[in-house]
Amino acid sequence: MSTRQKEAQRSPAPGGVVCIIVNYRSPWEMLDGCLASIFDNCGSASVSVILIDNHSEDGVALRAKGKFPQLTLIEMSANEGFAAAVNRGVAQTDEEYVLLLNTDAVLAPGALEEMIRVLGDAGDCVAGVAPKMMSSAYPGLIDAIGTVMPRWGAPFNRGIGQCDLGQYDRSEEVAGVCFGAALIKRRLFEPAAIGPLYEGYFLYFEDADWCMRAANQGYKFLTAPRAVVMHAHSGVTRYESLDFKYRLIELNTLKMVTRTFASGRGAARIVAARSSRLVARTIIRRRFVRANLSTLFAYAASLPRLLAERRHLKARRLISNDEKIFRLAAGEHAYFDTVNYRPQHCLDSLIYSYTRVWRCKKEPALKQILASLAALRHGAAAGSPPAPDHDLEKSFSDEPPCAQNLLKAAIRGE
Repeated sequence: MSTRQKEAQRSPAPGGVVCIIVNYRSPWEMLDGCLASIFDNCGSASVSVILIDNHSEDGVALRAKGKFPQLTLIEMSANEGFAAAVNRGVAQTDEEYVLLLNTDAVLAPGALEEMIRVLGDAGDCVAGVAPKMMSSAYPGLIDAIGTVMPRWGAPFNRGIGQCDLGQYDRSEEVAGVCFGAALIKRRLFEPAAIGPLYEGYFLYFEDADWCMRAANQGYKFLTAPRAVVMHAHSGVTRYESLDFKYRLIELNTLKMVTRTFASGRGAARIVAARSSRLVARTIIRRRFVRANLSTLFAYAASLPRLLAERRHLKARRLISNDEKIFRLAAGEHAYFDTVNYRPQHCLDSLIYSYTRVWRCKKEPALKQILASLAALRHGAAAGSPPAPDHDLEKSFSDEPPCAQNLLKAAIRGE
């Protein structure tokens, strides 16, 4: 029996959702909050939960099963990484939708129902939807509303570090979804469709790789801005060593570009440029020396396999180039310090946010705010010390506290 025939026999439960959560040594309070938000806020949606514990050996997953007996607990015999755990969970279900949720994420009331509505209304060409992920550490700050894939191959969360002014409140097409919180059609994980997550990544960029493969086959992703998820950015992995995260991010970027980018020359240029930076950091700056060398050796060792995978994926391509994906990144920037896990207090963040709002609303007050911010930035660029701007302060008096605080921090140079 062919793979397509097997897929056809697996009839999904109409409208059913399975929530897959991968746990590795999450604090009990964090995991408890995540699970409670699913069971308390699913509304009319039919939801089952699969918790995959990646060999934490701390008893937290068993404690979760004791409090929430309705969930299915899968205990991995070893920590095989995020992708392997998700694939194990997906293989256990025939539901129509898969909700991927990190343990550091909490669903707001109505969020899941809204995601189901948007994805259900979107048509066959839409693979999944991204909710509006808000920072749980910084009130009013966006953590992600979809993902961005720039042509230089360093994906990031769309909107990260920006104050939520309504600039992303329209459902829009995005390059991909962050698997920290996303709703996806389960059938697309079948080998005959996009396929399972690539297990060559231990952690990071599994979502970017999968979404690029989806785009290569003509699928797209939408945002569901009325679906809100609170997220503690890197709530668990922030406690890992910086070298560990740095190595995985650098290595997986090289792997993802090599595997999924349409242009061989473009991919080669990106790999050469990023590899050169790793060498420069090692020889000249003497930073992350062991991580840099380990990354370069690991990439070189995996290159034959990556090129074979690239040829396989290219044979399945329906879209000849990645230009549409790259265009979706136009103007987007990451305004977030990923080392210290805090927003970048800069005027550029506010200017970009208000510019997006202005394009939608064209209100005179927004135009005045943008003019004042631009003048302030021009003065700062010219070396003028920031002076109190009473007109700006007055125009910001009715703005969200997040924007007011960000403005004050930017003026103070924090």
